[in-house]
Amino acid sequence: MFLTISTYFLRTENQNIKIQFATLKERNQNLKQNMIIFNRSYEGFPLPVWQKVKRGDRFIMQYVNPTYVDFFGHDFENNIYNIIGKSNFQVFPKKIAQLYYENDIVVSRTGEQLESVEESIDKDGNKINLKVIKWRSIKDNKDTLVYGLVKEIIK
Repeated sequence: MFLTISTYFLRTENQNIKIQFATLKERNQNLKQNMIIFNRSYEGFPLPVWQKVKRGDRFIMQYVNPTYVDFFGHDFENNIYNIIGKSNFQVFPKKIAQLYYENDIVVSRTGEQLESVEESIDKDGNKINLKVIKWRSIKDNKDTLVYGLVKEIIK
């Protein structure tokens, strides 16, 4: 009798967790779509542009424009939803991700625009250098946003 009652409650709890997970998954998808709508002004921009938000000691990708996907989509299967919500360490090789992180942290702390040369890998697996500009924006006195733009690709 005790086992039957315990099993019943465990099944009910399991169903509740499945419902909560599905709700969170849907909410996450809606937030990603809202970030794309929020950054529509960069949609037709001819250079690769991205936006990250600082969360603790990580920088989470919030937006990439279509030009970014054209140039670097091979890193995330040309699906922006495979990069949005992830840090560079989850998408790029560690050496490249570390360089991106170091530049992001400088921009987020100083608030000054930064021009630098960063590395990337092209779709053929070759190393390329990028002339990049990064800048910071603080939203509602709480979210630190780091924007980036590729000025030039040096092969």
